[in-house]
Amino acid sequence: MKKITAFLAVGAAVFALSGCGSGYDNGYDDGYNDGFYDGTRVPVDNMTTLFIRDINGFSAGGVHYTCVDPEGYVTDDYVTAPNGEFTFYPGERCTFDLYGFGGTPDDPLFIEDDTGFGKGDIPYACDGGDGGLTYPDGGFEYFPNDICTFYL
Repeated sequence: MKKITAFLAVGAAVFALSGCGSGYDNGYDDGYNDGFYDGTRVPVDNMTTLFIRDINGFSAGGVHYTCVDPEGYVTDDYVTAPNGEFTFYPGERCTFDLYGFGGTPDDPLFIEDDTGFGKGDIPYACDGGDGGLTYPDGGFEYFPNDICTFYL
């Protein structure tokens, strides 16, 4: 009887855990769970990597962005990595969906390099009407839940 009980317990454990470890899990909720937006863009030669962070230095991970080349062709759709990282080819324009962000001045965001240095003078435009150039600290103006395009 003990062998049957042990066998059933092991079988139940295997069944319960069979869903674990299979499939893709990017470790954060990117808001796009349809399988198309399932990760971050992997940098390759000639690409540039920057980061989106908030006023406290925390990353803005899971933000959907789409990059378009100078001819207007979509190069890729991705989400920022958990550390706020996004990657693009110089000359692309990348559009970020800032849904869930409170806008400035309540929820300022910054574009920075890997050393935390702000990237100023990046041209941008937001659907809410803000735009111009990023400030020397990498900050930019936007409205709550705005969609902003940066000309990188």
